[in-house]
Amino acid sequence: MLFAAMNMPAFAIHTACDCLEDLWLKAREAKGARKRLFEHIRTITAYLVFPDWQTLMTTLINSKPPPEIEKRIAG
Repeated sequence: MLFAAMNMPAFAIHTACDCLEDLWLKAREAKGARKRLFEHIRTITAYLVFPDWQTLMTTLINSKPPPEIEKRIAG
């Protein structure tokens, strides 16, 4: 019962993103299936902190972090 209750809002949010968010659609196209997109999000956010949604999605689309994050990585 709890699983169904939690699954419905997640499905609704994913559907809304598919309909309304251009960067989300471009990231899904770049990474393939939704499951792969979430694998990439989970992996990249384990190592990097992004200042906003746009920076995260742009990084996923281009498969390269933006210059300000790349500077932090280089140290």
